[in-house]
Amino acid sequence: MFKIIKLVAFALLLPFAPANAEKLSLGVSGGLSFADVGDYAGDVAQAIANATGNTTTYSYDRATWGGRLFADYEIGSGLSIEAGYFLTGDIDISYSIPGATASEAFSGSGIDFAAKYRISEESLYVKAGMHSSTLNYASSITIGGTTVNLGTIETEGSGGLFGVGYLISEEEDGSSSYVGYDLYASVGGVDDADFGYLYYGVSF
Repeated sequence: MFKIIKLVAFALLLPFAPANAEKLSLGVSGGLSFADVGDYAGDVAQAIANATGNTTTYSYDRATWGGRLFADYEIGSGLSIEAGYFLTGDIDISYSIPGATASEAFSGSGIDFAAKYRISEESLYVKAGMHSSTLNYASSITIGGTTVNLGTIETEGSGGLFGVGYLISEEEDGSSSYVGYDLYASVGGVDDADFGYLYYGVSF
């Protein structure tokens, strides 16, 4: 199964790689995904307060889990290209007025493609590219103990990808471990829907 996955990854990356490509590796990472929804939540709470005439309290998540699978194709001189799939958990927002509560949840997923450059022989690397992704939005309202789901909306689009990381170890068998931070701008093509991704990963 591993050989099949690696051959598929090779086939996907081959059209983008020059003839002197040297190394293909597969990797997986996991960590925390961040989205700043504070201003948005405050605006919605104020709108609810204006519409109902009640003081509205609210709370929101600052982070959720995130994960990514990827293939990396090294082309020499510290330069490689990556293609990956990322997924996040829900960033939840809750609103409350006397007798009723409402909630919203945002999550993202998609594919990404980036050029990665390892700075000289140092362990630091940077990368830049783009993503094609989906922003998922779900909402519900609870009144008198009864919850009504208001539906789910998916928005698709693309945006930029920028990252920095540090190689922790590199073994003789070709495996390595690293930490890093990626910024996915405009997930789902939605302005200001930016997700940060702080991760630990391994490749082989």
